Amino acid sequence: MAARNDMNPVGRFAPSPTGNLHMGSLYVALASYLSVKSRNGRWLLRIDDLDRDRTVPGADRQIIDSLAMHGLHPDSPVIYQSSHTELYNAALARLSASGRLFGCCCSRRDLEGSSIYPGTCRSRPSDPMAPTLRFQVMDKSLRFEDRAMGTQQVRLDLEIGDVVVRRRDASIAYHLACAVDDGGGAVTEVLRGADLLGATAIQINLMDALDLQVPSYGHLPIMRNSHGQKLSKQSFARALNPNQASENLWLCLASLGIPLPNAANDWLVAELIEYGKRHFHIGLIPTELPVGMAE
Repeated sequence: MAARNDMNPVGRFAPSPTGNLHMGSLYVALASYLSVKSRNGRWLLRIDDLDRDRTVPGADRQIIDSLAMHGLHPDSPVIYQSSHTELYNAALARLSASGRLFGCCCSRRDLEGSSIYPGTCRSRPSDPMAPTLRFQVMDKSLRFEDRAMGTQQVRLDLEIGDVVVRRRDASIAYHLACAVDDGGGAVTEVLRGADLLGATAIQINLMDALDLQVPSYGHLPIMRNSHGQKLSKQSFARALNPNQASENLWLCLASLGIPLPNAANDWLVAELIEYGKRHFHIGLIPTELPVGMAE
């Protein structure tokens, strides 16, 4: 397995439409944008809207508008995962033909007390009609180079376990959809939060099983509130105030390790973005961010 190393990089930001963007979202979006734009690349925006129960009506428009207010404009029309159902079903069929899928009848109660999926249904007779399908992960170490965190090595069978690729309601699960979209050839690099490091290993394993192109990956330190919790909707992170776009960008640039002159306090959005393009470097990003800095 080798990551791509394209001369014309293409990055993406892929939020779920479950509410407004917060500072942690902007920080990741800006990093992915500046990484490719600093090398004359292209930036894509994908709305990961497969989880119907969590999708908030109108949140996608709010996300798009908020990014635009902060100077972040995608180079192609916005992509919606919900429009890729045929691609995901084709991937399921291919994995099934390779013998890597099995039906799973385990309930949440069945799995209580298990840190990873224990393989309960793997040894049972396969049920092609089972709504929940799991992907049997590899039983050896998966190794990849992370642009921000260096060499990573994961034993998926011992550390994560077989993952759901089709949920009980027959909808496509996150890991398969993300693997298909990021490995389809359009995206050459992915920058995202360090909380998704385990997801990356799973998705690379799926890409390998599907003979897809693995992008390069970089995982960024997470913005946390004063209680040490990741900034998220679950921790009640405040929505971005678009009327403070310059101030928001200034804080995100500083969090990416980009040295800012005193004059930057008075710069407009476009000036901050252009400065970020000229000075972004993955090696400048700190390994950890101060707790509560974005509150």
